[in-house]
Amino acid sequence: MKFELRHLEAFVAVAEELHFARAAARLHLAQPALSQQILRLEAALGVTLLIRERRRTALSDAGRLFLVEARRTLDQARAAEAVADRVRRGELGRLRVGYHPTASSPPFLAALAAFEKAAPDVELSLRELQMGTLGQPLRDDLVDIAFLSTLGDVTHGQPDLRTRTLSTERFLVALPAAHPLAARDRLRLTDLADETLVLLRRDVCAAWHDDLVAMCARAGVTPRAVRHAGELGTQLTLVTAGLGAALVQESARLLRTDGLAYVPLTDADRPITSAAMWRADDPSPALARLLGLLP
Repeated sequence: MKFELRHLEAFVAVAEELHFARAAARLHLAQPALSQQILRLEAALGVTLLIRERRRTALSDAGRLFLVEARRTLDQARAAEAVADRVRRGELGRLRVGYHPTASSPPFLAALAAFEKAAPDVELSLRELQMGTLGQPLRDDLVDIAFLSTLGDVTHGQPDLRTRTLSTERFLVALPAAHPLAARDRLRLTDLADETLVLLRRDVCAAWHDDLVAMCARAGVTPRAVRHAGELGTQLTLVTAGLGAALVQESARLLRTDGLAYVPLTDADRPITSAAMWRADDPSPALARLLGLLP
């Protein structure tokens, strides 16, 4: 460009006021500085935009035509500035959210609902992550924030990532509603010794599977039989069908309640931690806005 937006603003002000002194006051400029800006604009364009006479200022033919485009350009520049400002405030852009199917805890759902209300024009996409994956989807730039659920510590000393614990949940035993144990106020692992246990398959998440098996072993319990499922929803379906009991976190109640009873497990020795994880160097204003809504 041979000229700047300030030159257009100066020209439009003079074209609308048809008076250099009034235009200078409107722009909070000294009149000689305003005159210099108009001269630079005309020199850059190679045309005369204003007819300057002793007692009046008027638009030339080129000035009348140029005024239409100058106004349009300034309006578009203001619109572009407004878009940039909305992006800066986290009101526009995109946010890619990854989540474990077991991370559907109330803080996670509440934060998403609040974000949708606060920033409805941000493109929000959701991606289910495989159980057991922690930081890799972030490092592979597949998601901007991940809501994770794991047994024990979720941080694992990853300096390139930031984490925020959202909740610590206890284990529940999911049972068919008509099961004799469903009427109990609480259960211990030893109460499940004669039950078929429905676990997530080891290939879905080896750490989760192995930790649950080890937790049972520490309590001196070897399940009578084990059935495997590929996801939490399938686990609960098998339990509803009377094909076993499952150890699940409290937020599993959000997925399904029909035909099921959930009884607290008192001797689980590993907490279930739900957390948010994101890249430490991510400058996204939309991400910052979502983080501001987390507890």
